[in-house]
Amino acid sequence: MGTTRLDEELDRLQDRDAQQFNIDAGVAIADLVRTTLGPKGLDKMLVDAGRIVVTNDGASILDRIAIDHPTAKVFVATAANQNAHVGDGATTAVIVAAELLRNATGLLDRGIHPTAITNGYQLALNHVTEMLAATAIGVDRDDTHTLERTVRAAVTGKWDVRAARRFAALAVRAGTAVEVDGRIDPDRLTLKSYPGGSLADSRLVSGLAIDLVSSSTTLVSPDAQLPTVFEDAGIALIDDQLTIETASAVSRVRFDGPDQRAAFTRYEDDVYTGYVTDLIDAGVDIVFCQKSIDDRVRSMLAKAGVVPVERTRQDELHKLARTTGAKPVRSTAELDSRTVGRATTVERRRLNATEVVVVRTAETEQHSLLLRGGTEHVADETKRVFETCLRNLAALLDDPRVVPGGGAPEVELASRLRSHAEGIDGREQFAVLAFADALERVPGTLASTAGMDPIDTVLELRTEHDRGNRHAGIDVTSRRIEDLAERGVFDPLRVRQRAFESATEAATLLLRVDDVVAAKRSDDGPDQLGQHGHDHGHGTSGDAGGYPWAIGH
Repeated sequence: MGTTRLDEELDRLQDRDAQQFNIDAGVAIADLVRTTLGPKGLDKMLVDAGRIVVTNDGASILDRIAIDHPTAKVFVATAANQNAHVGDGATTAVIVAAELLRNATGLLDRGIHPTAITNGYQLALNHVTEMLAATAIGVDRDDTHTLERTVRAAVTGKWDVRAARRFAALAVRAGTAVEVDGRIDPDRLTLKSYPGGSLADSRLVSGLAIDLVSSSTTLVSPDAQLPTVFEDAGIALIDDQLTIETASAVSRVRFDGPDQRAAFTRYEDDVYTGYVTDLIDAGVDIVFCQKSIDDRVRSMLAKAGVVPVERTRQDELHKLARTTGAKPVRSTAELDSRTVGRATTVERRRLNATEVVVVRTAETEQHSLLLRGGTEHVADETKRVFETCLRNLAALLDDPRVVPGGGAPEVELASRLRSHAEGIDGREQFAVLAFADALERVPGTLASTAGMDPIDTVLELRTEHDRGNRHAGIDVTSRRIEDLAERGVFDPLRVRQRAFESATEAATLLLRVDDVVAAKRSDDGPDQLGQHGHDHGHGTSGDAGGYPWAIGH
């Protein structure tokens, strides 16, 4: 059935056309990021209003490009969820999901119902999950070398070998520094990236680092000789401004006579003096203010030996509170021994044109990683890659088991799935076989990006696994089939499990769609497909405003 015109505002695709609509979009999205897979994957250049981003991270690419297609948005969400949970495997998840859709085309053409296909895919996923867990290799959580080697796999290809090793070592140091009860606490780690310098200049420091430039924070003092280190400092957090309140619609103040002007000046003096007196009486050495500080207050505070820091971000105020024990207050009058925190040292550091303040306590639980890059783009990319490493490490610490990389698990799983399919009755057997074929697309893509023949490579891998070499995979450096467990090329088990789960969820969601309706949202807000706004358990691809809704029921 083709496009059916329902009225002036609705277009509709049904049955096989709706299914092909989703399949084609999913395959197109996968083709966009396919060549980025693996250590030899190529980069994509993304251009937006003159700003250029070069990256080979699949999740980052899909997140940055403009996509209106509803099915494509499902794939974007799949990549984002994969990256957010385990930090790696987003491109693998998208490729497998697209192959599941592509392989479903032949099954649909043979008259197999979508329900049978999705049921078969779920049976295959259950078996794959069990086999992955059964064949995974346990690692020692305290073995730093193994942790670094595993995390390094997530960044190999994004940096040279030396940089990848340093990156992995830095990630493990940072992650283990903020580990609590076997889990990484991201709230205890502050990431900052700065242009200028190289990755070798990056440092992990104990304490909370506050960027005085990118956060719009300003450390102000007329004293050019202000010390760079403050010992045993009292910390005050003002969740407001230190200024004179004025009416928002009043641009100037008019006086009817000199008495009124004198009275206003005395009022200003009293307010400003009150600020300074409150801070001194409370034993404050450094005050962090969430909003602005008047110039006159800055001068008075500096003369009194109190360091003013203005426009501190809200999230940084919360971290300062957790680090120093200070409590944010709305007014200096609320400051006392219960609301003023203490810091063992407060150190000012300059990184090229950027100045930071590092706040430490005697038993600090906060750490900061100061990342460096030659340019702003490189610095931003460095931070993004480190976040990937940190999530990858978190997945490994949460479940200290690994599987070999290089496509080895996919080929082994595909072989076992084909044997498992022989014992499945009904048409679901064909879907299980299609799932096995989809898994082998991963090593085929790795071979292609490494400059190897994908067909010959997959056939050679099958032969090795049939001989019992279940860790045989593609060593993209030597372009040979090797035992990757012996070579120490591993991925966290959770990364692989999550990738296959995400891929299956996306594919089965889209295969159950038999009706795609494009509707304009009315000016009043409710969509024109009904005002109940729920999905009866099948879900939708997104908002109805201008984009098609996928109706699975």
